[in-house]
Amino acid sequence: MSEEAPPVRSDLDVNGSISKEGTPATAGGKTSNMFSNALQTWTEIDLPSLQKKLDEQGLELKDDQKTSLLSRKNLAAKTKEFRKLEDSEKLEQFKHLLKLYQNEIDQLTTKKKSVENYFFGFYRLLAEAPDPRPLLELSLDSVLESSETDSLKREIERLSDELTKKADYDQLKQRLLRNEQKAAELLSSKLIAKEDEFKALIEEKETNWLEQEKQFKFQIKKAQQQIEELRTSKEVTELQLDSQNRQQPSGESASASVLAELDMVTRDAESSKKRMYELERRNEELRRELSKSKNDIEIQSLREESSKKVSELEGENALLLANLDQTRRKLENSSKENSSKVESLNRDISQLNVEIKNLKTHLDKTSDYDELKHELHLLKQIEFGHDDDETENNEEGTSKTIDSILIERNKVLTQELADYRAQHEDLMSKVSQLEAVVSVTNQELTRIQMLNDQLENDLVEFQDASNSNKFNDNASIISSMSRMTRGPRNGSLLPSSEEPSILPIITKQRDRFRDRNNELEEELKKQYALVSTLKREINNLKKDNEELYERTRYLASFKHNTEVSQAVSSRSGRKLLQPKANVSIDLESNPYQQSYESKLHPIEQFRMREQERINSKLSPLERMFISLTRAILATRASRMLFMVYCLGLHCVVMFITIYAMSLNTLQIPEVGLNHSTGGIASGEAGSVDTLHQVAGDILQR
Repeated sequence: MSEEAPPVRSDLDVNGSISKEGTPATAGGKTSNMFSNALQTWTEIDLPSLQKKLDEQGLELKDDQKTSLLSRKNLAAKTKEFRKLEDSEKLEQFKHLLKLYQNEIDQLTTKKKSVENYFFGFYRLLAEAPDPRPLLELSLDSVLESSETDSLKREIERLSDELTKKADYDQLKQRLLRNEQKAAELLSSKLIAKEDEFKALIEEKETNWLEQEKQFKFQIKKAQQQIEELRTSKEVTELQLDSQNRQQPSGESASASVLAELDMVTRDAESSKKRMYELERRNEELRRELSKSKNDIEIQSLREESSKKVSELEGENALLLANLDQTRRKLENSSKENSSKVESLNRDISQLNVEIKNLKTHLDKTSDYDELKHELHLLKQIEFGHDDDETENNEEGTSKTIDSILIERNKVLTQELADYRAQHEDLMSKVSQLEAVVSVTNQELTRIQMLNDQLENDLVEFQDASNSNKFNDNASIISSMSRMTRGPRNGSLLPSSEEPSILPIITKQRDRFRDRNNELEEELKKQYALVSTLKREINNLKKDNEELYERTRYLASFKHNTEVSQAVSSRSGRKLLQPKANVSIDLESNPYQQSYESKLHPIEQFRMREQERINSKLSPLERMFISLTRAILATRASRMLFMVYCLGLHCVVMFITIYAMSLNTLQIPEVGLNHSTGGIASGEAGSVDTLHQVAGDILQR
């Protein structure tokens, strides 16, 4: 923003600008109204199409400037040439120069009208358009704010994502503290439990050891007793052995039984020892389990595991709640965005509906566009009216109707026709005068050629008679007859002493006649050129008169369609082409009627094309019938012959039918008389025979 920028216009407050004293809600409503009004206005203006139109108009104005500069240069040159002319020639060239000035003035007025139309069309579009500068400032501020809000929104979304990810931070911290406390308590409880377990184990082992000691002592005592008993038994056994040796057969069986008893006793002792060890181990395990059950360590571990699971579930629940809050916020934001989009779309739809209504009204107003286009096409084809650019500018800028333009154009054309007729009459009189002059010059030329031939013959005779210096053949061809050479032609030859004096006289006359002949030839060429130019002008005037005749015929044709045009104009609420016919021109007895009818008119071309299109859809039989009817109805003689032929054929057919009916009436009574005596059966047979006989008679006749 520069320092030289003017302040915001005060008329924006009228159009709905932001008032500083108002509330934000009213300010927002005013800005929205201002933006909507400005948007609608600038959409109606359609700046790209307006720029294209201005480019086209600028190019047209540039071309008009070039053409006007060239025409002014041409006009200045014409005026300079006019000033250099003599007074007698100025009167002849004054009308032409005046027409050039009038054309230049008309071109300048049309250019002025077109420029005024361009200006007022542009002014009409931009007169009620609001100033876009404050709107652009507000939109720039809103764009900057929107960019900042976008960055802040992205930062908020990032922080909210991080917050949702770290939503269970407090719970994790509390859980960590609880876990540390529980771990310390668990460690102390485990240490206590292990101490109790080891104490119980040691006590159990001490008791076991004491019992074992007691058992070992008891066993030692028992073993000592057994040793003593064994000693006594050894002595007894030795005594018995001695006695057995004496009695050998009976002693072998007794020793075998004793050995078997010893084996059984040893096995029982070993099994009792094993059972004793197993019982000791079982007692130790039971004591350990008992100590564990007293401390409740496993119960505490299960409680800790369950508390861990509960804390994990609480953390997951917190994360899910944070995610739920985030999704709710996102849903609210998306709903707000969707509502804003829906509002903008509704505004666009309302604007489009307004545009559609406007276009429909414009379309209703321009429902007769095709008809006008067709009429304009016809006017273009017959080269009637102004150019395309001029008509467009006149349609936009001027309030003249087509009827007034046609009336003015009709007046101009009648004036031009009168001028052309006067010019035609003048040119025809000039042509007749020039033809008379040409005929006189031709007679003079033939006379001079005859004299030239006679002079050549005389000079040839004179050369043969004198046998002196010879004349130039080419000079003798273009020389003419003089009085001084008539003497030798009558038969009297000059003497030889006078020949040198005659020769320079003849050469001078020859040169003089040669110059005169050249002058006459140049005048003859000029006359031929003038005649050719006059013929071309006559042809051009003839073409112009034919075109004017076509235009007057076209204007006269509107006289027959006034009722239809009035009905259409009353129905459509607009004015159609209703020019007045030129009464001063007799169209039927006009000499240009034949040339007009010989040429093919554009409307006639259209009619013939339509006829060809219709004929192309017909069958060959229908085409042949149409061509036959056209051939019959082409001329008056063919129509009369066809009518005579139809009447004659009709008479012949009527005569034949009357004659046949008279024959039938004559034959029927005779048949009844000849076959009346035959009864019913014979009557039926006779009637059949009579019918065959009548048919044969008719065929023979």
